[in-house]
Amino acid sequence: MTKVDLVTGFLGAGKTTFLLEYAKELIRRGERIGIIENDYGAINVDLLLLQKELGDKCRLEMVIGGDPDCHRRRLKTKLIAMGIDRFDRVLVEPSGIFDVDEFMDLLYEEPLEHLMKSENVIAIVDAPAMLLRTNSPEERYVLAEELTKAGCVICSKSEELTDADLWQVTEYLNACLAEVGCNRKLSEAEMIRKPKEGFRPEDFDRLMAAGNRDYPYVKQTVLAEGGFRSVFFFHPELPEGSVSHLMQRIFSDPACGRLSRIKGFVRNRDLDSSLSEVRTADERREDAPWLEINATREKTEVRPSPVGQPVLIAIGEALSEEQIGSYWASYENEYRG
Repeated sequence: MTKVDLVTGFLGAGKTTFLLEYAKELIRRGERIGIIENDYGAINVDLLLLQKELGDKCRLEMVIGGDPDCHRRRLKTKLIAMGIDRFDRVLVEPSGIFDVDEFMDLLYEEPLEHLMKSENVIAIVDAPAMLLRTNSPEERYVLAEELTKAGCVICSKSEELTDADLWQVTEYLNACLAEVGCNRKLSEAEMIRKPKEGFRPEDFDRLMAAGNRDYPYVKQTVLAEGGFRSVFFFHPELPEGSVSHLMQRIFSDPACGRLSRIKGFVRNRDLDSSLSEVRTADERREDAPWLEINATREKTEVRPSPVGQPVLIAIGEALSEEQIGSYWASYENEYRG
């Protein structure tokens, strides 16, 4: 049976970065793998980066959001196809807002129960963000739900954290679990900190043996209309000045809604004046046609990229497209090539 590894994590936690490393290691070990990217809209910026790095070394598929029943059918169809093709392993990276229970239930439906088996659930948490404890109740619920199924938890962006910091992160995650009525208590032994030099073969051995869990908790509905959603800004042009400062203003503006993440690409020329602020001279790639933006409440990253599409995607709760859009120099609300 084809093994299925689910890589979960809240918006901006670093799922795609980990997934890329994990996929490369599995390919190095000779496994034939498939990857399913599950996201909010028809434009998936993470998939573009995976395609650039992995090329034809594995099969990449995307399932877009939308009507829940339609989305479920699309996901099931992709899984069935990969199961019939006898992949050794399928990696599923869902959006940051995702019902893990529904996915696990899907694997027990015909004919998937004869084609695939759930192997590992790996949760990624943004450790520095957890230390700030700024998550809304809805965000804490989504985070806790993912933790109830996780075989292990990877603390991303944690290279500079102390052991005391890691203990505080663990305590915060346990508080999130308790908040949803779950009696799971994560231990520091279940928390994996990425080494500064990157994951080693023995680290991947541990991850591939993580398994999954099934702790009970009190189910809530946070994906209903008016809750988490995404807003697309096509062909955006940003005003001159600091990108980090611009993002900070947007995230701090209550009229924009409760933003969790802004991600996407702009043309390289659009941010020439601000590159010096976020990249050193040695790291700049003036020949890269795109600049990738990945912003959360805690941090904004801007990186040159050889691939991209002209779109910025805002994800969060009760969002105002008009208010967020007022911070761009210009944008379009319909996609054109």
